[in-house]
Amino acid sequence: MLVQTSGSKVNMLAEDDFGIVYLIENAQQFWSELDDVLRVPSDGSATLSMLDTALRRFVSLCASYHEQFLQSPMQLEHACSLLLDSELFVFHSERMCELAIEDVESKTDPHSQLILYSVLLFYGRRQSNFIRSHKHWQPLIPLLMDHVLVEINLDTEDIYLGAPSISSGSGSRSSMVVGHIPIEAKLRSLSVRLLYEVCRVQKLSLHDLTVFNDQFLDNLFELIEQTRFMPDETLNYSVIKLIVALNEQFMVACLSNNQQPGAKEPELQNRVLTVLISRLGSSKTFGENMIFMLNRASRSAEDLCMQLLVLKLLYILFTNKATSEYFYTNDLCVLVDVFLRELVDLDEESESLRHTYLRVMHPLLTKTQMRNVPYKRPQIVLALESLIQNGNIRDINPTTKRLVERCLGGEWCVQLRRTSHDKETLKRQGDFRHSSPSHDIIASTTQDTVSSRAPTSPDVEHDSASKALSSKPKVIKHCRSVESIHNPTSPRLPSPRSVKTTYMHSSADSAASLAAATTTASRRREKASSVDDVTSAVALHPEKGVLVQQPRPPSSSSLNLPPATSVNHKVRRPAPAPPKRRKPPPVPVGTTNGGATITAIATSASTPALGQLGKSNKLACRQL
Repeated sequence: MLVQTSGSKVNMLAEDDFGIVYLIENAQQFWSELDDVLRVPSDGSATLSMLDTALRRFVSLCASYHEQFLQSPMQLEHACSLLLDSELFVFHSERMCELAIEDVESKTDPHSQLILYSVLLFYGRRQSNFIRSHKHWQPLIPLLMDHVLVEINLDTEDIYLGAPSISSGSGSRSSMVVGHIPIEAKLRSLSVRLLYEVCRVQKLSLHDLTVFNDQFLDNLFELIEQTRFMPDETLNYSVIKLIVALNEQFMVACLSNNQQPGAKEPELQNRVLTVLISRLGSSKTFGENMIFMLNRASRSAEDLCMQLLVLKLLYILFTNKATSEYFYTNDLCVLVDVFLRELVDLDEESESLRHTYLRVMHPLLTKTQMRNVPYKRPQIVLALESLIQNGNIRDINPTTKRLVERCLGGEWCVQLRRTSHDKETLKRQGDFRHSSPSHDIIASTTQDTVSSRAPTSPDVEHDSASKALSSKPKVIKHCRSVESIHNPTSPRLPSPRSVKTTYMHSSADSAASLAAATTTASRRREKASSVDDVTSAVALHPEKGVLVQQPRPPSSSSLNLPPATSVNHKVRRPAPAPPKRRKPPPVPVGTTNGGATITAIATSASTPALGQLGKSNKLACRQL
């Protein structure tokens, strides 16, 4: 490529493989030249050699100017879309694909290889059968692996061919270009993506998988650790996708080969698992970012496929003794949160993905550190039970029910159900809100508690006092006077020390005062029907002038009787209804001039009128 400077313009001269020199001054001229190259004669005079030449001219033009006019992934995708929408691929797609694969194998120019690989990738996304073609991709897999193994400076930000970031939603920094990116870095990212697409849709045998040796897999794990601090995480996530896709291939191939006699265990044949076990202490970023990808996955078809692949690898890691504690405990807690969210949020169309989550949840809670960490177990039980509830109004998948019952049959869940009384207890332990009890419930509960402790009715107190008075008298040494029982402000009488001493020192005044007090107490008892604090029944013998205490009846606690649960209350008789007043008949009092009779109604008042009352008073005074 030759660069000429004319005034303020920069003219770029490029010569393709056919000896044609292009003079491109701006992007508009570049896109116009691409349209002219892809234009095929419409009169039907185009030959196969003309079609092959058009494709190679397009690749040569893009390879010469991609660093100037195809800097972003969107620009490169738009250029490939122009080729795929042209007559070259609309009517001759099979020939064009074979020609592109042939040129990739024969050419060593990295710029041309970048354009050819990009065309194959975007065409494979449109036509999935092309990616599934084992014949087309088997010779390209070793070439792609060589581009992945190329050593590149770690300070280079490989963001040219980055896909939309998982963490940023619809877009990422991959659409921007910062500085010059080496062609080797661009080819490495593109090769990783192509290998992932091939391993995702094809079914490779163990013989086909021999090309992915331990050294290549170890380099993939090491590449993840090297790119962990890169601002753009696209390459890191692409390599993780490739690893989980290779794990899927080894799983399927081992299961098919396991049916043959003398075959090894599937775990021993899975090279991904073998290499990871040898790097348990130096591949922590792989596990952390894998959980992060699962947490940030969307509902797109590509992310749903990625979730299935990640969950299958998690199942192998949890069920293998050597890798069951590979993850940190905090990462496992995040994984539990992801499982809770996805089990509830997934729709009915993603039932197979929900089944995969349920299959992985059982070893997650029983084989890893989570078996000893009670993290959100009540919420897990509620989420699992919600999947199989209300079977009378909706159809429950039998596989879902079987997987849920397996998870609920774990030791952690059995112990939780034994210690829990009911589901309300589980809800209170979780983050679920409940309405507070009403005032009526609180009042009724408090009233029942108080009524069970002490009687509040005056009749009950009066009955207990009368029973105490009817018992056999018992002499007491110290007690308060009767006045002090009913009137706390009244002065106290001297407490008699004994019956003999009180009888010797008694006088008529003291006996009279005690008799008067007793009479007052009895009147007040009849009036109030209760005593404020009936601790003992008091009786007086006037003939002896001695104040004694009557023994109390034995309580229910001493006789081991059940406490009274109900109290008979006296119901006051309602007042009689007033008599009905009848309307008195009319009384004739006179006639009018026309001869009509005038009638008046006698008063129905039961009391005399004010005028009659005054007349009766005057008559009484005259008689006096």
